[in-house]
Amino acid sequence: MLQAPDELGHELRRLRGVYRALGDETRLRVIAVLAEFGPMPVNELSTRVVLSQPLISWHLRIMRLAGIIETRRQGREVICSLRAAAFDELHEAEARLLAGTHPSGAHSVGPASGTQPVRAGSEELPDVG
Repeated sequence: MLQAPDELGHELRRLRGVYRALGDETRLRVIAVLAEFGPMPVNELSTRVVLSQPLISWHLRIMRLAGIIETRRQGREVICSLRAAAFDELHEAEARLLAGTHPSGAHSVGPASGTQPVRAGSEELPDVG
């Protein structure tokens, strides 16, 4: 049974959001700081990564929507923390994508792994499924 297109589309959109969040050097610095020092107020985080409050907030919003960080209010401050589970989820989704399977356990639409070469420019590369 093939996976419903809307399920596959949802997973691909989620992956795109995570990759977008991880595809920026500033956001990678934020991840590194949170991984090293743990949860911290946004104003301290902005000081550590040398960004203005509006700019750090913009980056944190992208990361929060991608599920990479969590924020919570503590009095007047917003505390930011890394969601370590997000990276496990990312690896699982990547494994499903590369294996041609998705959350329902069904295979995606397309040829079986290893049955057709992948073309890159004028070179023909083997499918390494």
